[in-house]
Amino acid sequence: MTRRQPVHVVYGGAHLFKSDTAAKLGRIALATMDRWAPSAEELDCSAGVIERVREKLRREPVEDYRIDFEDGYGMRSEDEEDGHVQAVANAVRQGAEDGTLPPFLGIRIRPLHGPTRDRALKTLRAFLQTVSYKLPGNFRVTLPKVERPEEVAALALELRGRAWIEALVETPPIMGRLRELLDAAGGKLLGVHLGPYDLLASLGVAAPFQRLHHPACVQARVQMAMAFAGSEVDVVDGPTKILPVGEDRGPVIAAWQQHRDEILLSLSEGFYQGWDLHPAQLVSRYATIYGFYEKEAPAMAARLANYEAAAEQAVRMQRQFDDASTVRGLRAFLQRAKDCGAI
Repeated sequence: MTRRQPVHVVYGGAHLFKSDTAAKLGRIALATMDRWAPSAEELDCSAGVIERVREKLRREPVEDYRIDFEDGYGMRSEDEEDGHVQAVANAVRQGAEDGTLPPFLGIRIRPLHGPTRDRALKTLRAFLQTVSYKLPGNFRVTLPKVERPEEVAALALELRGRAWIEALVETPPIMGRLRELLDAAGGKLLGVHLGPYDLLASLGVAAPFQRLHHPACVQARVQMAMAFAGSEVDVVDGPTKILPVGEDRGPVIAAWQQHRDEILLSLSEGFYQGWDLHPAQLVSRYATIYGFYEKEAPAMAARLANYEAAAEQAVRMQRQFDDASTVRGLRAFLQRAKDCGAI
């Protein structure tokens, strides 16, 4: 890993975005923590992690945010969407000037096939024209429901290098052509995101059985990881759809715990970033990530130090054997932990 990958991406409807949205989401997450006071035991972490989560929510509550002109936005009149495009572009410019934007930012447009193509291009062009040179350097455009690499190529042609590209993997036709997305994006493909519920619906899986770790989603994650292994493309997981909201403490805690369990499963499959859909999920996102790194980082650092002390020759530490290949993983692990503030 040669650059920072955020631990999540928060999706929010474009009609709701303001230049200070990230800070607002942090305040909501902190208020949720204050209201329900989750214990370290309930979130399966230490008291120190709980305090670091609070500090993170004050300092950098959102690592990556996607301004959504697709499912989280809905179908609206032409005039209404035109107005929201202008408002969003102005908010991005204002946030860039004020320093209130999250470290990573982008927009999700509508699909570039079928009846939404023209509206997607109109939204994208108007946004780019309005935001002009104020576009943040790491800005990305997320393309949903990709069916063919040619759609990514069309987006790359439209952007002309002005932003990074992300593709949503949520239709069966693209699964066998994932690696083709690299060439289609012309060197600007930053990430591929799993859209689990659209994918499951397209496979005929009934709504009651749709879940982030359904076997079909596990298979899709394996295909994504295999397709982009050795590249600089980030693979990103989808969201936990049960939200920690409501008027009763029990369901909120249970939703945080489900979110925790699904994050850990994704980590075990090599997916270090996932979607969050509600500010209250920031609590369990950071508690899980920080708890994971707090637990594992000392042993990983010891193994790395042991290897380096042996002049970077293959070495055994107790029952653990390390060589150049495993050490790459150790270094990436510790860098990720540092990037997100866990260590």
